[in-house]
Amino acid sequence: MRARCDGQAGFSLVEVLCALAVAASAIAVLTSGIGGSLQGTSTLEQHLGARLILQSILEDELAAAQTAPATREGNSGPYRWQLVIEPVAPPAKLEEAYRMYRLTAAVGWGRGGEVTGTALKLSR
Repeated sequence: MRARCDGQAGFSLVEVLCALAVAASAIAVLTSGIGGSLQGTSTLEQHLGARLILQSILEDELAAAQTAPATREGNSGPYRWQLVIEPVAPPAKLEEAYRMYRLTAAVGWGRGGEVTGTALKLSR
């Protein structure tokens, strides 16, 4: 038994072209969204790397046996950093044998990216 076909089956050329145009538009929107996500991920990765270096710089100085006023600078991969150590007036109740220092570290990268952190340290 055969099926009869009274008309033509399939899509017209106009329908196929419209479907291709819609698909191309959707692909263009999706790829631009993926590109934006990748750029955002890169920025987040740079910021996280800078925060880790900042934490390491402050922790190293906090763990040091002796502290004195100073300014230190350096590079770590694509990051540039600076540590400023300055004396701070101690609270009145603090013994005279102790000195208080403010540690201010800044880590920068690329064009204008920067994170900063501050800590206080007591030292003899």
